[in-house]
Amino acid sequence: MIELKKVDFFRTALEAISAFIPEGNFRFSDKGIFFKAIDPSQVVLVDYFIDKKLFDVYDVEPNFVGVDLVELNKIIQRAMPKDKMLLDVSDAELKVKFESELKRSFRLPLIDINEDEAKTPQIEYETKIVIGSVSLKEMLRDATLFGSSIVLKVKDKKFSVEARGSQGTMDSQAQAVSDVKSIKDVTAKFSLNFFQNIVKEADASKKITIELRSDSPMRISYNIGESNIQFYLAHMIL
Repeated sequence: MIELKKVDFFRTALEAISAFIPEGNFRFSDKGIFFKAIDPSQVVLVDYFIDKKLFDVYDVEPNFVGVDLVELNKIIQRAMPKDKMLLDVSDAELKVKFESELKRSFRLPLIDINEDEAKTPQIEYETKIVIGSVSLKEMLRDATLFGSSIVLKVKDKKFSVEARGSQGTMDSQAQAVSDVKSIKDVTAKFSLNFFQNIVKEADASKKITIELRSDSPMRISYNIGESNIQFYLAHMIL
């Protein structure tokens, strides 16, 4: 049995994951809950871990279970502000309970999913940017005016975003960057829509970390509550 008195971070994490991954495996271990999967289009890899210390009760046998994440997300979104959440895994189903003014119980059948866990790219990144969530989201919104893809640049330890289309161009340089660590200048191109969906659930008060290397997937990470979520977004040809 797993018990969580504050459901907010778990709800936000599931919203972020299910935006890309329709079904996947949760690995329950003696350290916590792991989730790692690639979206059906093979463009985004999601890597998420919840340390067992973040749960109020964590008493579960090591297990590897497949679930429909879209349906699970629908259930978790039904949690009310004062609800306590309880999770339990049996051989055939995942049981979800919410308890506060109401006691509600949901059962979600487990599904068979290929047990080969996605491999995290082993990349030596050339630059790392830490930027405020609001600033980055605004830069991406500006980019939608002219393109469906964006070019990220780090030059002389300055971070900028470019978008180009038949109707015009956009060039935005971030001023609210708290940290830029760069071995060399980097220029890389990515899908704008995927990038926006990745950072959508990042809290306005949080920082987002972007790691880049030319001609390589980008790593984007941010905290959800006290947990950390990472995304690897495939690059596009410049």
